Amino acid sequence: MRTAPECSSRAEECRRLAKASPRAEDWGHFLEMAETWEMLLKHQQERSRLQTIALANRFRDVLSLAEAPIGQPEAGENEKAT
Repeated sequence: MRTAPECSSRAEECRRLAKASPRAEDWGHFLEMAETWEMLLKHQQERSRLQTIALANRFRDVLSLAEAPIGQPEAGENEKAT
């Protein structure tokens, strides 16, 4: 999988090549390639964002478990037993 900076860099390079191309069909191809790299960039950024959210949720769950007292009866359980 490509990284976001790599996709961004390649899109910029394609746009630079498009500007330098003398033939219209060539610059058209470079612009299409730039758009494809930008699509890949957005996909990679979204994937990264979703991975970050999933990781944050896992940490939240682990921290929630760590804060729960072990072996302690919940409030009201002592009253029920008597």
